[in-house]
Amino acid sequence: MNTSPNTTAVKLYKAGVSAKSVIIPAVILIFCLHLLIILNTLRINRMGMAVSRTMQENLRYSQITWQYEDGTEQLSDKVRLYISTGDEDYLSTYFRGRGQLEEQNISVYQLLTSNPERRAAAELSLASAAAQERTIIELHALRLCADAASVDLNSYPQLAAVPLSDDEVSLLPSEKKLAAARLLGGLEYMQAKSKLHEHISRAIQLVSDDTAVDIRQQSATLGSYRALQWIMTLSIVTILFVMCILLFTLLLNPLEKSVALVQNGESLPANKGLTEFRRLAYSYNELLHHRKMMETYLRKQSQTDALTRLSNRLAFQDYVSRLSWENAHSSVTVFSLDVNGLKEVNDTRGHFYGDELLRECAACIMDAFGGEDGRYCFRFGGDEFAAFWVDVPTLEIVPALEKFSEYQAARGVSISVGYAYAPDLSETTIEALFEEADQVMYKAKEEFHKRNEASKAQ
Repeated sequence: MNTSPNTTAVKLYKAGVSAKSVIIPAVILIFCLHLLIILNTLRINRMGMAVSRTMQENLRYSQITWQYEDGTEQLSDKVRLYISTGDEDYLSTYFRGRGQLEEQNISVYQLLTSNPERRAAAELSLASAAAQERTIIELHALRLCADAASVDLNSYPQLAAVPLSDDEVSLLPSEKKLAAARLLGGLEYMQAKSKLHEHISRAIQLVSDDTAVDIRQQSATLGSYRALQWIMTLSIVTILFVMCILLFTLLLNPLEKSVALVQNGESLPANKGLTEFRRLAYSYNELLHHRKMMETYLRKQSQTDALTRLSNRLAFQDYVSRLSWENAHSSVTVFSLDVNGLKEVNDTRGHFYGDELLRECAACIMDAFGGEDGRYCFRFGGDEFAAFWVDVPTLEIVPALEKFSEYQAARGVSISVGYAYAPDLSETTIEALFEEADQVMYKAKEEFHKRNEASKAQ
């Protein structure tokens, strides 16, 4: 197959824009600008990392400090729960949490005092003192409840070290619990709680203020770097924008449309897009044309009986498989036909005359039952034929059979025929109709053999 471009195609190629003429100059220019941007980006990254570190430190200071306050509140909750329930698990949990909180307090203070410029360290020291006041009151309340519940203080050395007055020792267990509850609801405890929150909030604010000053200084330097970056970046964006427009117009848009055309088996426009795309489209169109011609030829050959030129068994099976769902509510007439005397002709006169007989029979069947829309004829076996009528009035069946008899007489052939009719295919099946038509045809064939034997006997 010759796929070389003709004169018109060559003109179309020359009218297009080559991809190289668009991409290579743009790539060189973008590469140079990128080298400059990389150098400036390194400076921006270094400054950006410094700003990020400053912000992360501020966030870390705030989180750790708030966690410290949350820890004191959680311990306070454990004390209240122990006083109200008497469950010693809350007491154990309190002292475990107290140890962790003290370690956290040390960590927070060390974190803030590691930077001598941090002003929050003093506030945090005051917050720690307020937390210690709360702890003393909580331990006092716990000692009262522990005595009321006769808890073994050997397991809680911190609690054993808390002294009780003689009046407190003489209180009844219920009175000790009540006294412990009053300690946690008293003014001294509430003031310590308020001081803790106040000093922690002030410490966090001071850290935030110091961080804001550092960030403003770093941001000013970063801004000058970014201004230069924007100038170079906008230059690249402009080049890329122009390239995108060209590539979209000359490649992507034609390619997208071409995908849909290829999926639908249609030809591609060879007068749009880049030169390379136009050449590809022209070659594809040539291949598509030859493929369609070959497919049409092969499909016709594969579904056509070579002897009679009627549709063959493959076409018959394909048609029957589609008929039930393509014409579900249509009326259908099925004709079953069988050539009479083919074996005798083949045995006495040879297969050449047998083939001629089949051709004559096929012509009779086609003249009587085919040739119009909704009428299809098939040879699906050696001497077996079939015809289908879809949405053909039943009034036409008898005239067609009469003409069929006339055609047989004119051509000197004999064909047994039987038919079955369904006004609505959804109420039956093709197989049932075909079986019914076969039975009628076999009866006609038996009558033919009886007449033939009677004529031979005479």
